[in-house]
This record gives sequence, C-alpha cells and structure tokens, in this order.
Amino acid sequence: MKQGMWKKRLEYFWMYDKVPFLAVLTGAVIVLCFVYAKVTEKEYAFNAMLLDVHTNAREETLAEEYAEYAGINTKKYEVLISTSLLFSDASSGNYAMSSLARFYSLIGTEELDACMMLEEDFRKYAKADSFLDLRELFTEEELEDFPELYTDGTGRVLGIYGDTLPGIEEIEGYQDPDTRCLAGVIYNTRHPGNAKKFLEYLNEEF
Repeated sequence: MKQGMWKKRLEYFWMYDKVPFLAVLTGAVIVLCFVYAKVTEKEYAFNAMLLDVHTNAREETLAEEYAEYAGINTKKYEVLISTSLLFSDASSGNYAMSSLARFYSLIGTEELDACMMLEEDFRKYAKADSFLDLRELFTEEELEDFPELYTDGTGRVLGIYGDTLPGIEEIEGYQDPDTRCLAGVIYNTRHPGNAKKFLEYLNEEF
C-alpha cells in the first residue's frame, strides 16, 4: 500500500508540479553559477588588442610572457592580449563590425589599456583623441629608446611604430611591406603603468 501511495504521489507530482519545480531548480542553478563565477572571477590587470596582426602566436602565450615580464601575478589578476580581431583585413563586413563593436565597448567601459593597429586606422582614432600622450607615461629619454614615434600636428606623442619592434618581429606580425602599424595607450586606461610596460616589452630583445 505504501509503495502504491508513493507511486501515485510521484505520478501526481510529475503531472502537476514538475514545471514549477524545474523552473525553480533551473533558477537556483543559474544563481549558483553566477555566484560561483563572481567569486572565482579575477580582476584584470591589463587588456590589449593587436588588430589585423596576422600572427600564429597564441593569445594565452603572449599574455603569460608579458605578465612574467611585468611582474603580474596571474593567479590573482587577468591579463588579456587579443590577436584575432580585424578592422581592415576582415573577409566579412560582419566580422569587422563585431571587432569594432568590441573595441568601442571596451573603451566605453574603461577595460582596454593599449592597442596596436594599422597606421591608417591609428591615424583616424588619433584624430578622435582615442590615445594618451605618451609623454605622460615616459620621459624624453625613455621615448628615445623606441625606433620611431608618431607625433600629431600639435606635438603630442600618441604612438610608437610597431612593425620594427623586436616583440612584433618575434611573433611575425604585420609583415606586409606595404603597410605599417602603430601602438598606443588608450586615453582612459585604468592601468597606465602596465600599459607603459607593455610598450617597453614590445621593444625588448630577448
């Protein structure tokens, strides 16, 4: 009799109560996943984009090598270096638009610290005041260590030509002889010290 009662109860539950029960269970799982993600989420210490770079170097490897150079503890902090986004060399307009949307989104949320892009694109965003004057981060002597600088019409030092930097040559990026690239620090970076170290890192010979 007891077995029969439990069977009827289970049948009743499955017929009438399964939908609200599953809805509550799903909601609880989502909340737990969100809480776990927030608890285990690491604060980022540096975020950079190398746009249209065309390199086979893995993003994770680049991030690890830079973090070691900059002395960033990757167990506590996140370091991101994106190499897969394209502005000018995308075979699809949709991919270029999604890359552009990510670029704008990260700047808007102050999550992008530095970027490198083709000279034509860099000049366009430099006119829109997207880049920090590097004289705010480097001394005149430090800037002289870079092979070539980009200065706008008002005398601001906004970028560093990257195609001859040792770090870019090592990953075989921007190899088209008909194009040049520039690296700069985003004007609203929250990690100016690490952005400075990133440009120095690209100029190091290992």
